[in-house]
Amino acid sequence: KKPIFQSVILAGVYDIKNLKNKFVEEYRMNSPWNVAADFDIDLRLREHGIAGMLADYEEDHHTGMNIQEISNLLYDYTSGYPFLVSRLCKLMDEKISAAERFKDSGVIWSNDGVLEAVKFLLSEKNSLFDSLIGRLNDYPALRDMIYQLLFQGQTIMYNADDTATDMLLMFGFIKVEHETVSIANRIFETRLYNYFLTLPEVQNGDMY
Repeated sequence: KKPIFQSVILAGVYDIKNLKNKFVEEYRMNSPWNVAADFDIDLRLREHGIAGMLADYEEDHHTGMNIQEISNLLYDYTSGYPFLVSRLCKLMDEKISAAERFKDSGVIWSNDGVLEAVKFLLSEKNSLFDSLIGRLNDYPALRDMIYQLLFQGQTIMYNADDTATDMLLMFGFIKVEHETVSIANRIFETRLYNYFLTLPEVQNGDMY
């Protein structure tokens, strides 16, 4: 009598049988689904994808923004990480308009507006940053690799068999370009840099 979906597809970094284990402990090794397959879809937003989102927003709100310029800037900071793109846009739409110098929507959706949203984002707590820092606290090898990238400027070659590299890549915190590993985007890079600067061992020069 009421329309309803016919199926549900879960796409993520965990095998479905491991998700099922959290709820049905006695069937730990048995999964009724045959979906443990490679997930090779690139979920990052490209500049044209971000521009399309902004064009839809502009059609409704008429801010006068330079869509191509703002989409390029958002991509520059986020490398298309969907949560970060959406969060910056949400902050611009809802938060920075409270500041006196951003009362005009044309100023909000400008270079200055994006930079102000980046400042907001880097100073806030959210589930993504909690997950990022939590992984580093849970797995010292991950923290060591990030420290080497940020503070020692080491070139780390991609190794598919390295557990730390595999985990950081799986959660989207690093990227692989030209067979070397780097932080996934400028937002993560700055947030992680600020995090390490608060650690007593880094302040005292005792990290290594």
